[in-house]
Amino acid sequence: MKQILVAVDEHPHAEQIVDSAIELAEGMSAKILLMYVVEGSVPENYRDTHGDALPEHYYEDEFERSVGSLVKVIEKAGIRCEAIVGSGDPVREILKTAKSRSVNYIVMGTRELRGLGRLRAIGSVSRNVIEKSTIPVVAVP
Repeated sequence: MKQILVAVDEHPHAEQIVDSAIELAEGMSAKILLMYVVEGSVPENYRDTHGDALPEHYYEDEFERSVGSLVKVIEKAGIRCEAIVGSGDPVREILKTAKSRSVNYIVMGTRELRGLGRLRAIGSVSRNVIEKSTIPVVAVP
């Protein structure tokens, strides 16, 4: 089965990215892997009585809080969907997941930038994924 990795964050633009991915998935009869990457460490309130981190709960909660509603949008459109939570560097996690899951496309957003803002975007996640990926990337403006 064909698969599309859709990388989103909590930005309002995520809905537009998902809508574009749904159209692509419908045309390809593909499954969507909706990915959200959590940056940073696990906060204190996600530790057990020994002080050990419980990252699986934290990452799942962050996914649900940030982009969980998008899973329902995808499923409502009749597209199979799997939620994937990554942690760490977004570029590395997106590329690693795309490769390990043998996806056909990566879909992600590019925030509207003009003038000098485009130059500052050189370090952005989208641009780095586009430049480093061996898998086709669909950039949603």
